[in-house]
Amino acid sequence: MLAWLAAAWQWHDTWLANPALEVIYFLPPLVFPVVAIVHYLRYFIGRRPVEFEVRDGAFVAPPAYQVLAGMAMTLLAGGTVSAGFFLWPPSTDVPQHLLVFGRITVVGVLFAWLLLIVAFARGTGRILMRPEGLRVTYAYGTRDIPWDAISAGPSRSAAVVEPTVRIGRPDLVRSTGLARRHPGKAFLPAGHAWIRREFLLDAINYYLATPAARDTIGTSEGYTHLRRVLRAD
Repeated sequence: MLAWLAAAWQWHDTWLANPALEVIYFLPPLVFPVVAIVHYLRYFIGRRPVEFEVRDGAFVAPPAYQVLAGMAMTLLAGGTVSAGFFLWPPSTDVPQHLLVFGRITVVGVLFAWLLLIVAFARGTGRILMRPEGLRVTYAYGTRDIPWDAISAGPSRSAAVVEPTVRIGRPDLVRSTGLARRHPGKAFLPAGHAWIRREFLLDAINYYLATPAARDTIGTSEGYTHLRRVLRAD
């Protein structure tokens, strides 16, 4: 992508002046975004593992780095294409307002790409299930939600939007970063967690309904019991 951008900057006029070379200018911008989007959808829609990581006294749903990387690739492809067409070099054939719009688009895409880098570094999508409750990592902060603070668990029915837990005791919730301090509900970034959505939600609802089993969270025995109860094997 960057090689095409540099070449478009250097040989823009030559490519457009020669009809045989126009394909070099127009084909890559069509291919880059398509490849990036396919890569992103492959991981976002594809099947995910039906398992937690058992470590540090918790059941851990790790972040879906593959999804974040695919999203970053898509934004980078869009930014590269926008830069090639609207940023360098200025063309007399393109109306000035389109050039301005293109430059704003490039800045916006690069800003969104930087936010994704931050989300990647933070481990956005990581969900820790511990004996005392949940710890959820977002791009903008973390939230510790004790089991006693949750009044209603997540629903499996809403597959399009991110699932949420209803907070009955917001005073028990602890947040860092820009996460809201006293939420009435908290969403679970299941789309950015590398675990099967239904398995994650069933596990949370199981421990909400079975307080006696919470002390075994984070142990191999507790994990074996959870998989047997949820018929994950």
